[in-house]
Amino acid sequence: MPESRNHYIGMLPLALLAAVVATFCDAIHVHTCTLVYPDPWLFNQSFWVFPLFFISFFIMAVAYFLVTKILPDAISHEQSTSPGSFQACIETLTCFIMVYLLSGFGNREPILLSIIFYASFFLRLAFTYDKQFLFGLAVVLAVAGILGEGTLAVFDMVQYRHDEYRLPEIFNVPWWLGGLYMHGAFALREAMRFFVYKE
Repeated sequence: MPESRNHYIGMLPLALLAAVVATFCDAIHVHTCTLVYPDPWLFNQSFWVFPLFFISFFIMAVAYFLVTKILPDAISHEQSTSPGSFQACIETLTCFIMVYLLSGFGNREPILLSIIFYASFFLRLAFTYDKQFLFGLAVVLAVAGILGEGTLAVFDMVQYRHDEYRLPEIFNVPWWLGGLYMHGAFALREAMRFFVYKE
């Protein structure tokens, strides 16, 4: 039990760092008119953006921790639940930030963004470890991200750009959003290894 408690404690700085990074990247989305909030507060973002990111990332970390405990041995995930390095954590986080920024500054080319995001994800997947586990994690993040942000759009809490540059949407969000979240799987895994599974 104390070991599990330490794991959960490690999820707090993970969620905090991820929320800070995601809030900054989201501000870039606002600045580039990729999305807009109807009730702007600070930096044209809603007051709930940072808290929602923090809660979401904490839930992701908890789900990752619990699911890996019940995964069958056929789905290799041993390295994905072993202690990781600060360097790997920063590298994957930086890559995710670059993908996020590209989605903002490149939002006028949604088809090209979709091709780049999904193709580069599979390229990265080909050279990583625990491929089956990482792919499953990426798909879950993509679906959850689309459903989460799509639901916010349903309730008019956020709106992605609507003009002649828009790619046909999936549940109120652009298709490339799923690819963005899939790249986030690499960052989440290395952050879990560094913050939660550390020795």
